[in-house]
Amino acid sequence: MHIHYNLSDNKKPVLLLIHGFLGSMQQWEHIEHQLLVHYSILKIDLPGHGSSHESKTPFTAADFIEALNFILKQEHIDRLTILGHSMGGYLGAAFAKANPKKIISLIMLNSIAGKDPKEKRLLRDRAIQLIQKHKEAYVSMAVNNLFTKVELEEFKERIHKMKMKAQTISIESIVHSLLYMRDRESSLQELKNLDIRVIYIFSLQDDIIEPALIKTECDYLNIQGKTIDCGHMSLLTNPANILEKMYFIE
Repeated sequence: MHIHYNLSDNKKPVLLLIHGFLGSMQQWEHIEHQLLVHYSILKIDLPGHGSSHESKTPFTAADFIEALNFILKQEHIDRLTILGHSMGGYLGAAFAKANPKKIISLIMLNSIAGKDPKEKRLLRDRAIQLIQKHKEAYVSMAVNNLFTKVELEEFKERIHKMKMKAQTISIESIVHSLLYMRDRESSLQELKNLDIRVIYIFSLQDDIIEPALIKTECDYLNIQGKTIDCGHMSLLTNPANILEKMYFIE
């Protein structure tokens, strides 16, 4: 698996940014400049997203871990902090589970470390059926669902940009991502048993990953989550609040 990446190396600790489903590394543009004050920034495009090659077959967490380890070796990066949004958090947690000695901190942004609940897996199956018949409509609907009604009006330009970029993702790549999310294993128990600092930042109006589910994981890990009052796509609608919640991880 080939993953497209970009490294802004300013000789500071490395922060890996992993975007979510239907996104790309460009979505970090509203937060990246401020993060560069404290970190070297490593950004990646997930398989089939952005400029990353399309996977010919459904990918697994193991495929992603191998590809990321290759990048870290290429760039001589021994340890890093991961900030993963949504699907990016799923993969970030899987990497931390497999390579705990490489992780300084894991920041889960609008994400969980556990498996999909049963009802969510059923929704993935429906999405796979729908996208193969009506891709354009599915992508538009899926992106809209990431935002609150107020955000759909307030951030029209950013949402339109996301839709246009998402429409360039192939049906196969979208299906592969849905299959990964549906079938992924939990990393939650391992995170509890590992000596890794885990931070949850989540949105109170998130209809994609319900706040109650994230609070359950925080309780299990015995940590205090940080909340933002917005929808699922906080990195587009509330970058300032994300930075505010991150101040303590330096």
